[in-house]
Amino acid sequence: MSKPLIQPWKCLNRKTVYQNPWITVYEDNVQLPNGHETIYGVVVPPTDFVGIVPIIEPESVVMVRQYRYIQGAITWEIPSGALDEGETPREAAQRELREEIGYRAKSFKLLNIMRSNKSIMDDKGYIFLATDLTPSKAKSDETEEISIVIVPIQNALEMVRNSEITDCVSIIGLLLASKQIQKW
Repeated sequence: MSKPLIQPWKCLNRKTVYQNPWITVYEDNVQLPNGHETIYGVVVPPTDFVGIVPIIEPESVVMVRQYRYIQGAITWEIPSGALDEGETPREAAQRELREEIGYRAKSFKLLNIMRSNKSIMDDKGYIFLATDLTPSKAKSDETEEISIVIVPIQNALEMVRNSEITDCVSIIGLLLASKQIQKW
């Protein structure tokens, strides 16, 4: 027995309810396939983003720690950030490495293209594995205070398992990179 095709929702109208340089929040009036109408909130950042798993030694990754206001905590993360206007994802990854950890990568491998929260966010992220790192002059973003920590990949995976790393971009990046580096 075949199932009926899933039908898309229809946007009847959209209004902007909030906007700043980092996000726009829309309220959409939508019609469901069954004819029912409802509202739906959508958060849209101004650009796509990148996450980078920088491998510095055969089995170690460069992680960053920084304070995240929304969580009210210092988090463990892979380097990440938004694309600047006109930048390709790979160019943004190289820039973010320089800004956040003071390295350049000779090699990038795209591991995945992801959506961070498909229910409320309209965003797209590119997750890269970066290898053959060389020191580069760091150029920090004025809004970031970052601590750089080199972590054996096995320790980082254990931190994922223990919920010490909770950022979805970092979790996805580390899990996919570990498959490229070694079996866990």
